[in-house]
Amino acid sequence: MTTPRSEQETILSYDRELDQWHYYSDIPKHNRKWRDLVSETHTETSENGDITVLEGTVNGSVSIRKHTVMSEETRAKAAARLKAYRNKKVVDEK
Repeated sequence: MTTPRSEQETILSYDRELDQWHYYSDIPKHNRKWRDLVSETHTETSENGDITVLEGTVNGSVSIRKHTVMSEETRAKAAARLKAYRNKKVVDEK
């Protein structure tokens, strides 16, 4: 049985004394993303193989960044740099 969307949660908490992150989630999409990074202490799977609950210690560090919004001018400059890089790469491969 699945948890209603309004009750689903993902929790990342930091234990300063142990210097480690703890992960808990009952959202299969998040669990697929984090499964390789979490040392499992508790896992539940559904009949079709989805990880319905994943809980454990995160191996490594956690980084949470603010989403950056690019202006049209900045986006155009980045697109031009990427296009130049791709063209150079194609020429170098020949």
